[in-house]
Amino acid sequence: MDEAKSETLDILTRALTALRDNRLDSAESLGAKLLELSPRDPATHQLAATLALRRARYEEADRWARSCLALRPGHAPAMLIAGRAARATGDFAKAIAWFRAAGELVPEKAEAHFQLCLAQLEGGDPEARSTLERLLRQFPGEAEGWSLIGAALRDAGQLEAAEAAFARAAKASSDPAHGVNLGRIMLARGRHAEAAAALRRALTAAPDRLDALMPLAQALRQIGEPREARQHLQRLADAQPDKARVFYSLGLVCDDLRDWAGAIAAYGRCVELQPDMPEAHVNLGLALQQIGEWDGAVQAYRRAIVLRPDTFGRIAQALPSTAKGQLWLDIRKLRRSLGGP
Repeated sequence: MDEAKSETLDILTRALTALRDNRLDSAESLGAKLLELSPRDPATHQLAATLALRRARYEEADRWARSCLALRPGHAPAMLIAGRAARATGDFAKAIAWFRAAGELVPEKAEAHFQLCLAQLEGGDPEARSTLERLLRQFPGEAEGWSLIGAALRDAGQLEAAEAAFARAAKASSDPAHGVNLGRIMLARGRHAEAAAALRRALTAAPDRLDALMPLAQALRQIGEPREARQHLQRLADAQPDKARVFYSLGLVCDDLRDWAGAIAAYGRCVELQPDMPEAHVNLGLALQQIGEWDGAVQAYRRAIVLRPDTFGRIAQALPSTAKGQLWLDIRKLRRSLGGP
């Protein structure tokens, strides 16, 4: 090997390592050197296409993929890059054509076939169903591919089919991410006990997965296990003290447990983080009302009505519902006292 080829190979190896490690600036710098040293090498064009795709420069990715194919016709990896670029820009017809061509060149490789199905699903192609059936026959154990299919079906509102895809991914791989996806889709379908079981398994396999905690807590609330739900939400609140929705959910569980002090603390933190959440102000008022803190409750109710006037109806119903509540016979007078229109 002569000196120039050796240098080119060394730079290419370093560039690919940088790309793998997501050091894109370094990879691009090395890629530019490669294009100077070896402008007709299809590998340098493929690298440039890959980098452009990672940078979301889709027209550039398409251009480099095509120049790679001009130098190396019938190169499936370049076709995949061109297809991904087209799919990212919403040109599903072009993406389908690229992925189909790549799949014909390497029928044994799963990626092209799963990408074809994704483009068909996103583009509303009626052939997506037959492609799905073929994937089931050819690649039943491709966990990552089935996870991508599940996400596409979920986004299309096809929740039953999405659950089947996520279940296949979870069965094919021990990666707990697939279990979390499966649990979430089960939760969305109202299958709360199954969702809790799937999410518990994922959390047992990977105790540090915070993304399992919120859906697990939601499922546990629905099946009547608020104490365990509170444990998971408290852990999430400790890890993410700046997430208003976490504290709102924690407040709901405290309500379930009639832990009014806990609910007040949780809703209070929620409205501190996100003051424009009217439902949190209403719930804070209800919790304060439960312990007889009437002035604080009225303040919370007033904030809720300012943010969203239609919360008045819920507040009017809630006022006499507790032992320390109030019954107002004149609704107009009540509305005025709360600052409503």
